[in-house]
Amino acid sequence: MAQAGARARMWGMPLASNTPRTAVRSWPVTALLVTLALLLMLVDGFNAAIQVTPFFGETAVRDDYIASGMTCLTALPAFAAMIWFGWQRGSRDGLMLIGVPAALMAYVGLHQLGTYANLSRAANLADLFGDTTWLNWCAVALFGLGAVATRQQRRRARHTNRGSGA
Repeated sequence: MAQAGARARMWGMPLASNTPRTAVRSWPVTALLVTLALLLMLVDGFNAAIQVTPFFGETAVRDDYIASGMTCLTALPAFAAMIWFGWQRGSRDGLMLIGVPAALMAYVGLHQLGTYANLSRAANLADLFGDTTWLNWCAVALFGLGAVATRQQRRRARHTNRGSGA
């Protein structure tokens, strides 16, 4: 029991007990999520820049700008999943810091999609699942599943507390 309580405190989750609630420290979860959001922004920004950077005299074509823009725009669902996960873990105000990388990535993605380099084609749905977007979709799946699992765990703990208190 003591080990489960220590583990719950480590991850910022409130303990399921009949004792008065104490303040739960959620700053480690918030700090981890903000750090991961910044790292995701840097990796996606690097991938997007490499797509359109002219190496050895090559010039970027419309497909490169679309891939670059989609890399940046698919970071938005990943940031939303991070915020949802943090909210389920008890973080609140610090999650607004994830909005800064999200806004920057949205701006860069829309700018890349609006760049006219030979208007041979428009962006389509298949571009959302390109080679450089897999990291974002993995982050969405990971943090989304984590948020759902945390919600189910809290629901189960609430149900157990009601049943034992009667």
